[in-house]
Amino acid sequence: MIEINLLPGAKRRRGAKGVAFQMPDFKALLTTVKDPWLIACVATWTLVIAGFGLLYLPRRTEIGRLQPRLDDVKAEAQSLEQALRVRQGFEAKRDTVEGQIGVIRDIDRDRYTWPHILDAIAKALPPYTWLDDVTSMAAEAGDAASSTTGFQITGKSADIQAITRFVRNLEESPFIEGATTRSTGAVNEQGRNVFTFILSARYQVPDTALLTMEPLAASVVRGVRSGGGARGARGR
Repeated sequence: MIEINLLPGAKRRRGAKGVAFQMPDFKALLTTVKDPWLIACVATWTLVIAGFGLLYLPRRTEIGRLQPRLDDVKAEAQSLEQALRVRQGFEAKRDTVEGQIGVIRDIDRDRYTWPHILDAIAKALPPYTWLDDVTSMAAEAGDAASSTTGFQITGKSADIQAITRFVRNLEESPFIEGATTRSTGAVNEQGRNVFTFILSARYQVPDTALLTMEPLAASVVRGVRSGGGARGARGR
C-alpha cells in the first residue's frame, strides 16, 4: 500500500509495542505543591516508614534467631517446675516424718521416768522401812518445776531416824530432787509402835556425764551370759 505524507516535516509516530511504565516526575510534583504543612507531613511519614524499616527488620531477624533459644529455656523451665513440685512433695513428707519422730522422741524421753524413780526409791530405802504407796502428784500452783514429774511416798519405819536417812538418800540420787517430809506420825501395828511418813519429791533429768548409755540388746545378752534373765532362772 502507498502512503502519502500530507504534513511535510512532521515525524511519523511509531506504533507503541506493549504497555510502557513511566516514573512520575517528582520535581514537577514538588513544584506544584506549595503547602509547607503538606510537605512536612509527607516528610514525617517518610521518616517514620524509613525508621520502622530500619528498626523492625533487624529486630525481627534477631527474634527469629533467638526463638530456638527461647524454646529451650521454656522446656528447661517446665523441667525445673516439675522438679520443684517433686521437691515440695518430698519436703512435705519429710516434715510429716519429722513430726512423727518428734512424737516418738517425746514418748521415748518419758518412757523410763518411772523406772528410774522406782529404782532410786528402792536403792534409797533404809533397813526396817517399808512402803505403802507411791503415787504421782500434781504440781502445785506457782511451782517453778511444774513441768517435771512429782510423786508422793507413803510408808512406815521402825526408826524415826530412818525417815530422815531415807530423805537424804533420795536427795543423793541423780534422778530425784526436792525430797521433803510432808508429815510423820506414830501408830501401833501388831503390838509394836511404828512411825508413818509421807514424803514428796520430783523427778529430775540427770547430767549425761553420770549416765552410761548402751543398746538394750547388749544388756540382755550380758544378763543371759552372766546367768541372769529367764535362762538363769530356769537353771537354778
